[in-house]
Order: sequence, then structure tokens, then C-alpha cells
Amino acid sequence: MNQNDFKASLKFFSSTIAVLVIACTLNACTTDYAPKLVGAWEIDSVFDYHNGFTFTNRNPSPREIHTYNPDGTMLREGMGEKKQYYFELNKNQLIIRDLPNASVGNEMEIIKLDSTQLVLKKNKRPLFEGKKEVRYELRYFSRKQ
Repeated sequence: MNQNDFKASLKFFSSTIAVLVIACTLNACTTDYAPKLVGAWEIDSVFDYHNGFTFTNRNPSPREIHTYNPDGTMLREGMGEKKQYYFELNKNQLIIRDLPNASVGNEMEIIKLDSTQLVLKKNKRPLFEGKKEVRYELRYFSRKQ
């Protein structure tokens, strides 16, 4: 292989990598979570983080079941009660509201969503005044059969 052939091969390889990176980036930005979210999800565990201190509740009680419907409603079942909510997806943000057009909603980030697992991250308000407090909760759900 002469030097010109090597340069041409290297240029082709570089172009191919660039196209793959761009395609993967665009696909990640346009992920449609709605079809994957529809169905019933049972909470498995809750992980709490507060400035380096962590706690994992591996047996949350009650074991709530959240059922997401294609019409944008979500039914939460737990503690012998059922309550309907309304949800909206904005990229990887899940916003849950008590009323369909309520201005205030419970906002969570979808960390993972596949055919068997849903992981939601909810940022929590600081307990103390200060700028460097980090506090959040991860909720782990399994698809209910």
C-alpha cells in the first residue's frame, strides 16, 4: 500500500467515524420515551443522596404501581388508594401534574427506560441555606407483567 492509498483509507475511516458519531448524537437527542413508558411499573427501591450521604430503601412500602396510559394519564396505586395524574414528556423530562393544565408539576428526569426497567431522578430542595447542597432521589421501577 503506497502513501496515497493509506491517506485515502485514513480519510475514509475518519469520515465514517464522524458520520457515525453525528448519527448516534442525533438519535440520542430524539429518543421517544412515550411508547416505552406506556404500561404498569412497580417501584422496587428508592435511593436517596444528600451531599455524599446515601441511603437505599430496597423494600419501599407501599409498593406503588404507576400505570402510564397513551392518553397522557397516569394511575398511581398504593396504600389501598388509586389516584389519577396527568403526565407530559419533554425529551428526558417527565412532568406529572394533578390537573391536566396545572402550571405546577412534579418534574423528574428519566435516567433509564427500557423494556424492563424505569429509573427516575427527582431533585429535592435543600434542607439548609447554602449554595453547595446536593440532594436528590432515584426511584427504580420494574415493568409489571
